[in-house]
This record gives sequence, C-alpha cells and structure tokens, in this order.
Amino acid sequence: MKAGMFLKVSLAICVCKILYLAGKIVGKGSSLPGGIVLRLFPDVLERLKLPETIIAVTGSNGKTSTTEMIVQTLEASGRSVGWNYEGSNQTEGVATLLLRIATFRGKVKRDAIVMENDERYAKAIFMKVKPSVLLITNLCRDQLSRNGHHEFIADCLRSAIEVLPRSTKLVLNADDPYVAALVPPLEATRDDVLWFGVRSEIKNAPRTGMYDDGAFCPVCKVRMSYAYRIVGHYGSYNCAECGLKRNDPDVEATIQADGSLRFRPTLSDFIDRGNTGPTGNDSSPVSDGGVKMSLKLPSIIGAYNFCAAVASAKAAGVNLSDSVRALDGYELTGGRMTSLAVGEREGLLLVSKHENSFAYNTSMVWIAAQNKPCTVIVLVDAISRKYYTSETSWFWDVDFDILADDNVRSVVLAGRYVNELAARFIMTAVDRAKIGYVADLSDLRGYVEENTDGDIYAVTCFSDKAKLLKALG
Repeated sequence: MKAGMFLKVSLAICVCKILYLAGKIVGKGSSLPGGIVLRLFPDVLERLKLPETIIAVTGSNGKTSTTEMIVQTLEASGRSVGWNYEGSNQTEGVATLLLRIATFRGKVKRDAIVMENDERYAKAIFMKVKPSVLLITNLCRDQLSRNGHHEFIADCLRSAIEVLPRSTKLVLNADDPYVAALVPPLEATRDDVLWFGVRSEIKNAPRTGMYDDGAFCPVCKVRMSYAYRIVGHYGSYNCAECGLKRNDPDVEATIQADGSLRFRPTLSDFIDRGNTGPTGNDSSPVSDGGVKMSLKLPSIIGAYNFCAAVASAKAAGVNLSDSVRALDGYELTGGRMTSLAVGEREGLLLVSKHENSFAYNTSMVWIAAQNKPCTVIVLVDAISRKYYTSETSWFWDVDFDILADDNVRSVVLAGRYVNELAARFIMTAVDRAKIGYVADLSDLRGYVEENTDGDIYAVTCFSDKAKLLKALG
C-alpha cells in the first residue's frame, strides 16, 4: 500500500473508532461512523485486509437470529469473529463493523466476519466486500412501504449475486421457491450451492396466508404443485412448465410429531447427507448419519434458522457435528421469546416483525398450537424503529383468523394503531365479544388483569418490545 493511501486508510479507521466510541454514548454508534467515513473515503473498505472467511446473511426473516447462531458455531470451533451484533445491516453499518475492528494498518484481526446484510443494500455492500459465503434465509412480504413486493427483493438479490466471484458459496433455502428461483434450475446442483431445508412429521394442514404466496411459479408464473407444505409458501414444490422444484437439501432437519407441541421443534433429527455414520453425543443417532439434539427456539422458523446457521458454518469449513453441539440447547440473546408475568399469570412475548405477515402468522400458529386457554395481546405502537411510517396496509396481509380458536379466550388490541387493528379484526372470524381495545399503554396491565384469563401471549415487534414489557411490568 502506497504511503498516501496508507495514511488515508489509517485516518479513516481512526475517525471511525473515535466516532464509534462517541456514538455509543449517545446511542448512535452502530452505523453513523461508517456513513461519515464512507463520505470522506468512499473506497476505504476495498483497501482493508480482510480474513478469508466472510459470511454474509440476508433475507426477509431470521437474519439477526441466524447471524448470532453462526457466530456461536464459529466461536465454538475456536475462531475469533467480528459481527454487526447491533443489527445495523446497511452499507454504513457494515463499514462501521469492519473499520472499528481493524488495526490502523488496515488489517481486520479476526479469523472470520459474519455480516448481516439488508436485502436492498446487498449489492452495494458486495461491491465493496466480497463474502466467501452468502446465506439467503427466505423471501416473503416485508416492509411494503420500503421494499414493495418480495419479487422485487428477489431481483435485488439476483443482481447482488451477479457481482460476486464464482468462488462465493451460496447457502439457500430449498423449501422457499422464491429463493430457489435465484438459481436457474439447470445450475441448482452446482458445487458452489448448498441447500438447507426442513421436513415435518406434523400432519396439520399449514396456513397459506391471505394471498397464498407460492401458488404460482416465481420464474414463469404458471401454477405450481406441492407434494406438501411446511408453513406459508415453504414446502416441496414443482413447476411442470420451467422445472423449478425443491432441491434435495444438503442439510436437513426433521421436526418430529409431538402430541402437545405440534409446531414447537423441541427435538430435531439433524441429518447430514454427506456424513456416513453416527455423529454427536446422543446415544441413539438417527439413520443416514445425524444426531438428536435440543433446539430451544420458538416455532418452526427456529428450525429453519438453525439449519441455515449450520449449513453456513459447514460452507465455511466447520465440522457439521461440532456445529450441532455448539447449538444444542443454545438460547438466543436477542430475546425473541421473553417471559413475562401479570400477577400470578405467566406470559410470553413473541417478537414478530412489524410489516411482515409471515412473522406474525408463524407466531400466532405457535400460540394456537399450545392448546391452552390464553389471552393474546397484539401491540402496534410504532411501525418501525428506523423509518417513520404510519402505513398499516400490512395488517391485511396477516392471517389474524388464526386467533379464531376456542383456546384463545381474549384478544387485546393495543397501542397507537388500535383503531386500525380494530378495523382489520372486524373482517376476521374472531368473536368480537372476545376483543378488547387499549390505546393508552398505561392502562394495559389493568385491563388484562380485570378482563382476561389464562396464559398471556403477546405479539409485537422490537420497536414496541420495551413498551409492552414496561406496560405489563
């Protein structure tokens, strides 16, 4: 590196470190420093000396959870890891991550980088930082006012893949036709693509959502056939017209049928199709190579995040059985499920992304599957943590009819957007006599105590999580 460029890189790193420390004090240290540095030194990221292992994580759902699990597997294997744990996943956030952990000589002193990436910014990020592994978790309806339709996001990711070198390994969700469509059918078996998926022994017919996404082929728009569906548009699909189909996963988990926990993956059979013979520490390994393990993650989406994490670690060279052991019994630190209590009544908060019907639907399916008398709180007080918007048309994408269940004794709609929620619930099969309305969160605990019974389940987003816990505390 020439002396002039060396000084520029050193100065850029110094500026970022100072701004990061200052930003931590005022709560704006995760992306602002990188944004400022990129304005001053637009090409600084290309000048850094990065580790060989760089795993990029993107998709509509599960990015943060899966990123954390990948980090867990890599660290358990003895590698030092840098990652954007604050969740700042756009170009500025990635820049902050890399610059703050770099030496003043421009070397990122970590064995591996795991970077969560916003779907729309993936191409811009990959123009500057080339990942060795790219994981795409899924594609679904998400943040309509910002992202539009998920087929538009598929186009964004397709263009992002095009700027990557062929040496980048792709880790893709085999059960999601929108993800599978990113790779032409004739290239689906190429060596640089690793597929993950889930099978379920659960016999219940899955909910397909308001719009039945996945009914039509994302490639040729012809109606597809399904041998089975797992949840939403996930399943074993096949398009007779263009050949798009579910590829046999390289990494696969089976959710076992369990009478009382139909959708809760407390036990998973983990199968490594490239492994022959028993692995792991279980005394009764499953056939075809594999190990039974405890998965402390909510809903079937937790199983997908688990498979995605293990598949990504495998693509990065981590022994598969070691990854399974690292995640056996692991609980996420981000609080996707948080215990709560109102008096002597127990409760659980299921963090579900606003503007994302898939996240809401899977949380409500999990609640209904518990088969226990309960009260469900749906809180929408702020649509987004990052963007100001009062756009609530996404309410109509959510399948709130899931709550028309005999075990759901009460539904409490709460927050600033209670009237919009009320308008949506008028069009559901939920008995109106069961529905309560609380606009002022200071009244929420009193209302729940006086007017509801059973266990308490709350569904809301990160933007409203702290408000709900405070209101019920």
